[in-house]
Amino acid sequence: MASTRGVRNQIFATGVMNLINLSHGAALGWVSPYLPILMSPDQDLLSTGPVTVEQGSWIGSILCLGALFGAFVYGYLVEKFGIKRTLQALVIPHSAFWIITYLATSVHQLYLARFLAGLSGGGIIVVFPLFIADISDKKIRGILGSFLALTSNGGFLLMYVIGDVLSYHTVALTMLAFPLLFTVLMCFVPDTPQTCLKKGRTAEAERSFMFYRGIRTQAEKTSALRQEFDNMEKFIEHSSGQNFRVTLADFKSREAKLGIFIGVFLMFINQFCGIFAILTYAATIFAGVGSTLSPNTSAIVMGTIQIVGTLSSFVFVDLAGRKVLLIISIFGTGLGLFVLAVFNWLTVNMSTHWIQDYSWFPIVSLSATVYLFSIGLCSIPFFVLPELLPQKICNAGNTLSMVSITIFAFISLKIFPIMVEVINIYGVLGLYAGISFAGVAVITFIVPETKGKNLISPQSV
Repeated sequence: MASTRGVRNQIFATGVMNLINLSHGAALGWVSPYLPILMSPDQDLLSTGPVTVEQGSWIGSILCLGALFGAFVYGYLVEKFGIKRTLQALVIPHSAFWIITYLATSVHQLYLARFLAGLSGGGIIVVFPLFIADISDKKIRGILGSFLALTSNGGFLLMYVIGDVLSYHTVALTMLAFPLLFTVLMCFVPDTPQTCLKKGRTAEAERSFMFYRGIRTQAEKTSALRQEFDNMEKFIEHSSGQNFRVTLADFKSREAKLGIFIGVFLMFINQFCGIFAILTYAATIFAGVGSTLSPNTSAIVMGTIQIVGTLSSFVFVDLAGRKVLLIISIFGTGLGLFVLAVFNWLTVNMSTHWIQDYSWFPIVSLSATVYLFSIGLCSIPFFVLPELLPQKICNAGNTLSMVSITIFAFISLKIFPIMVEVINIYGVLGLYAGISFAGVAVITFIVPETKGKNLISPQSV
């Protein structure tokens, strides 16, 4: 167990790591304030002219293709170079995004910039959980792991705020401060002891272990801590000498099929409930649903609500359980979107003046919807997988789920602006509500409660 000093060191390392995630969250939210500017007939930023709806859908969605590619690239880099160097490599594509965005004079250059932003995002979802698992004390592992969602949502909110006050070029230069600060501070973060042991650097591994456990001198090293390090060293040696090759037969049992189906299905609902698309195109959404607040101000309010919801989930997930919280979250999301769809339909198709008296309704309804999404569906699908999948295929199943969510996110973001053009905002919101209600039925009858236990045991595979 880590000392108080060790806990501080773990929090420091996690905080440094999440600087790049905060900046990535801002890159995700960049579309909301600046795509409407790029689509304006009066824009003079791009020599190719105003961005069309089709081009805007590519700007929003091509990031997901970059994430799909990045998940494989950074997964390989972790095995080749270790966790710290791979984390440092995230700076290259992420900084390139802000630089190219600043210099871009054509929509095709923005495509490249967004793809590179996705490349670093794919690395984040692969490498960050490995880093947290390696350095954290088990008593605070959940809290440190939750920083990933919290800082990503914080990045959304940050972009909503500064996007309302800073110009297109100024925001790109300003955001370069985060990868620069991350690069400097990472010099003070040791590589994980497990990485050092895998690379045969035993002395460095011991120094790293002492840092993350808060030990300054060998004299402070208790027999329990010495035993912990020895066990870690033996485990790495044993794992390196074993062949844990996963075969197709490992996926044929009922437990494995069920776990994979649930994992991929939760990622599907996470994206096709529509909240990620709504957050990405937030300003456009609020401009179309009849809110009296400015689109960017409405987005700021919603981003704040999302962070409150993420913090609330830390409390509710152990009180209510995974399944119950998922059902509440998805049903509430669907209900909120359905009600907002009805309001938007009335606004578009009815000429009654009483609707104008409720122009505050869109921001209240959508903020409540985002809160309900954030308390469950936003985070539970990502950490429930180890509780569902057999141990042997856990890593493979997790990779499959991460790949599936990048594909679902790409499709969702790509078709969203086009669907708005074809079936209007109320049609899109109604479709998302229907998918959410269908998700409630599937989760009710198929997904087991996993609170505090592994329902699918490794022995059953």
